[in-house]
Amino acid sequence: MNFEFLPNEILFQCFQYLNVPDVFHSFDKLNLRFSKLIRNIPLYLNFCQMKKSLFNHFCQIILLNSEIKQKIIYLQLSNDGTHGQIEHFLSLFSLNTFLNLRSLSLIDLNENNIKQVLSILPFLSKLYSFSFTGTNIETLKTISKSKLRILTVRYLEFESTSINQTTIIGITSLTITDSQLDNSKLFKLFEYVPMLKYLNIQTLANSEMNKHNELKTNANYLKTFIINDCKVIFGHLILLLKYTPNLKIFSIFIMSDIYMSDGIRWQKLIESSLKYLTIFKFYFQEKKSENLIEKLNKFQQFQNDFWHKQHQWYTNTKTNCNELEMLFQKYENYDDDDDEDEHETNIISTEIKLFRTIINLSHIKHLTIDGQFYLTSSLLLDLLKELPNVSSLKIDEEQLMKIFDTIELRKYLNKNIKKLEIFSPTCFDERIFLNKINILFSQVFPNIEQFTCDYMKQVDDLLVILKECSKLSIIKCKAISKSVNSWIQINASELDVYLDFKEIDEETDDDEYDYDDDDEDDYDYDEEQKRRSLLNGDFI
Repeated sequence: MNFEFLPNEILFQCFQYLNVPDVFHSFDKLNLRFSKLIRNIPLYLNFCQMKKSLFNHFCQIILLNSEIKQKIIYLQLSNDGTHGQIEHFLSLFSLNTFLNLRSLSLIDLNENNIKQVLSILPFLSKLYSFSFTGTNIETLKTISKSKLRILTVRYLEFESTSINQTTIIGITSLTITDSQLDNSKLFKLFEYVPMLKYLNIQTLANSEMNKHNELKTNANYLKTFIINDCKVIFGHLILLLKYTPNLKIFSIFIMSDIYMSDGIRWQKLIESSLKYLTIFKFYFQEKKSENLIEKLNKFQQFQNDFWHKQHQWYTNTKTNCNELEMLFQKYENYDDDDDEDEHETNIISTEIKLFRTIINLSHIKHLTIDGQFYLTSSLLLDLLKELPNVSSLKIDEEQLMKIFDTIELRKYLNKNIKKLEIFSPTCFDERIFLNKINILFSQVFPNIEQFTCDYMKQVDDLLVILKECSKLSIIKCKAISKSVNSWIQINASELDVYLDFKEIDEETDDDEYDYDDDDEDDYDYDEEQKRRSLLNGDFI
């Protein structure tokens, strides 16, 4: 059936899964029916990591069609990699004109926005979900309390005068992204938020426990509990979970604590305190010294009838660079070429097969390779073929240089990698990849959408990246030189790319313009004009 012949009811359902700018780009002015249809459905607007041109284009659509604001029920704005996006949006629109807004998410909110946002929040009477990261809003009581049920914050300090029981009593879902909480604070939280059904915290820390700071009543409504970094001893965890008897979903990440990976203890805890648990996600990061066989033996503690037959819970793993390190570390000391080739074959035939028994390799989307790995271009190609859905690559600078040896590898990276991060332990002025920057971005990574590096010194290097990577939306740098910063200040408004950097290196010797401090007349104005012509003609 032709898509255009589908009834409106089905199209409504389809559009709910699409971002508003994509909907308007695809269907606006297609015909009269679709133009009217997309203006009369609930709209989900997510500007996170969107190309600057698309952001500006849809803002203009809203300005020209003010009725669209009344249809937007979900809005997400972000300063993460898209520097100043929140400020820009708020300079065009007042949030209190989005009368039907139910969900508002502000990522990396900064000091410049906080007062403006605070003044508007009380007018969003239908706001049901509010999320912000970056600067913490201390005066949470300004939030409209009648509808708000879902809240995401960086910190939640119970000693603050702005945090009180009347502020958060109606919340049913709470995510705290940065705070370190202990059992005492969690017990206080359960008292302040008695209707809490979903709780996601960053860090659970040890604390001195006694009868006076234990919870008086159970957190009976809590169904989902996520701990992203658990640092407590097992005894404290047992005490905490005793007060969450109706948990159905429990997720926990633990770093290298041998006592916390004891399958027998976990079985006893679940049988005694978590009788209604249906989903149990236990992420445990082992020490580097433990090899893959030892890990698999530890997994055997979770393979009995309690886990498999009674609950249908099977071993799952969180794969990161430590697992990849195990693939390479045993081959570091080989110098003989024949031995090296033999062991490259070994790595694919043995270690990858073991990974297949515990991991679905097709689910892995990000790969990190640092300088300690033994790596060749053929080995990297074989590894990537085993990881068909990897689209994000973080790689050490010296390792990166090995990709030029194999044309097939370059073609594979060209086709598949959308996010690239290059990092280096060396001094800023000793960059290696910049010697091959034209080939790197014209032949190997021309299709990346996001690029991250430690340092950007030369304006010419930035221009090459912008010219060759037409799909690029964000460039992130930890630091940039004074000359690059000056160029950005002049040209940023003309770019369709967000340039995000943490600091400016004020001590860098600026050698790219080829002029002496004592003779400013040597400045190459013709070269600067060429740069501007390149900017305006080739990639805008």
